[in-house]
Amino acid sequence: MAKMQNIEEMSGLSITGCRWRAANVDDIKAKELSNKLHIHPIVGRALTWRGLSEASQAQQFISTSLNKIPDPTGMLNMDRAQITLLKGLQEGTPIRIVGDYDCDGTTGLITLLQTFRLINPATTKNISYHVPDREKDGYGLNPGIIEKASADGVKILISVDIGITAHSEWSMAKEKGITGICIDHHTILGSHAPEDAIVLCPKQAGCTYPEKDLAACGISLQLAKVLLSDHSRQEAILESLCKLVAIGTISDMVPLNSYSNRAIVQAGLRGLNTGSTNKGLDALLTISGLNNHKVSSYDLGFKLGPRINAAGRMDGTTLQVISLLDAASKEDAWTIASQIDELNHQRQAVQQWLVEQILKKIEEEDSKDLVYVLGGEHEDGWHQGVVGIAAAKIVERYGRPALICSIRNGIAHGSARSIKAFNIVKALEAVSDGLLIRYGGHTAAAGFSLLAENLGLLRKRINAHAHNTLSKEDLIHTRTYEGELNPTEINLDLIRTLALLEPHGIDNPRPSFIVRGRLIEIRIIANKHLRMRIAGKGPSLEAIWWHHSDLYDQLRVGTSLAVLGKLEINEWNGAQKPQLNIDDMYRLN
Repeated sequence: MAKMQNIEEMSGLSITGCRWRAANVDDIKAKELSNKLHIHPIVGRALTWRGLSEASQAQQFISTSLNKIPDPTGMLNMDRAQITLLKGLQEGTPIRIVGDYDCDGTTGLITLLQTFRLINPATTKNISYHVPDREKDGYGLNPGIIEKASADGVKILISVDIGITAHSEWSMAKEKGITGICIDHHTILGSHAPEDAIVLCPKQAGCTYPEKDLAACGISLQLAKVLLSDHSRQEAILESLCKLVAIGTISDMVPLNSYSNRAIVQAGLRGLNTGSTNKGLDALLTISGLNNHKVSSYDLGFKLGPRINAAGRMDGTTLQVISLLDAASKEDAWTIASQIDELNHQRQAVQQWLVEQILKKIEEEDSKDLVYVLGGEHEDGWHQGVVGIAAAKIVERYGRPALICSIRNGIAHGSARSIKAFNIVKALEAVSDGLLIRYGGHTAAAGFSLLAENLGLLRKRINAHAHNTLSKEDLIHTRTYEGELNPTEINLDLIRTLALLEPHGIDNPRPSFIVRGRLIEIRIIANKHLRMRIAGKGPSLEAIWWHHSDLYDQLRVGTSLAVLGKLEINEWNGAQKPQLNIDDMYRLN
């Protein structure tokens, strides 16, 4: 590895307005770890920076096992959920599973549905499911869902990825003789979880279960493990279920330094890379271009997850996804997978248009807001299904929190994304009084609704809150790099070695490296990306900068650059070669 040089010698901010910072690594500990585990020094540095300088910790991080996930019986209320469901399944009690219309809720719903069918196939007819329609039902558990369940004779109602704030709805269910089981992982607003449901949420008060960061589908998997405790094929079933739970886990952006989440995703990747017997999942892999490809955590988050989410975003519900995974024939599976793929193409087009409109508005206003709050009519293209993605793009572009709303019938349905220094769900709580109809979420992402006429007031309140919370430094996007490499050091073996750090995601990002060299080739591809070649002393390195063709005129062949990016293997027509995916750069001359 090239000698680490202080990036502060470069004046000002980067070409994208960011500051670069070297990962603070104890080089002595990193070297000791590398020697003990016989791993590449770069991997040793990466593990040490992630707080895993002890060999036993690092080994657990690299190699996980589903069997070593903490015993789910230690989760608060797990015993009550187990007794209620096993009794209900044995007696043929009408059970309904209600899942959120995103990837987490849908994969959690399917996990429970498949588990229930295995436990007692004879009572399958008594098990039903429902996915709310984003546009008709709105977000979360609502009175209409309870009324419908009651009218259909449901006696056990399970919510997945929704329900933690639905106190009145669970009370309503209890009054109607329905036993509620709430599986959720969102931040609990107020002092306690709903009292009229059996709540499985590691974050709730009184729950000592150590793994607090499971997604709802991960909690569903833990419930499945308990329900299958006497099943002869428990281990094999759980491994198989992880193929879907891994997609939900990555897509919901839960921490990937969590042992349980890593174990789930690693098991899922093993299963997906050894083949699927599910016709629907096989069709989804094929249409995503992954049928003859080693699936990675990147593929889960950027190829499979978005297609599942597209059904909920564009069609309002993910019922199609459940039909896909229940498909009886390859022909049926391919038909449904093709429909879902088309929805994803629609989502991409709508998303691109909306992001362009938002960027235009921000530039025209020359806004000095610390938090961007914008909204538009659903019928005018501000599609409710993509406002969350649009908000994330704005945060990525400007390094500031963004609240983007889709307005319909006088109600603004919003999605918020934030930066590390600004807890968005607490910010919404701080400004909610008399303003928000409902809200909920995590520190970095949340959903909310309010009267459209109050959007201006929301903008005023949340920016006042931000002025009291954020410093100027908080608003400068800082990119952390884990080392500096010469182009000649980068090869396929190095990139394969870095795969030991998989799966990547929140709190375990793909390592970023600085590469310095001279730009010897640059061209625009597909009208929006930059393809480059960078040379140091010796062979050059191919690099690509996605969605940055607008910077073409600022770069000239012969320019000396410090480029920050992530390494990957570019495979084309059977040939493999190293590639640097660029995140940022400095011009050095």
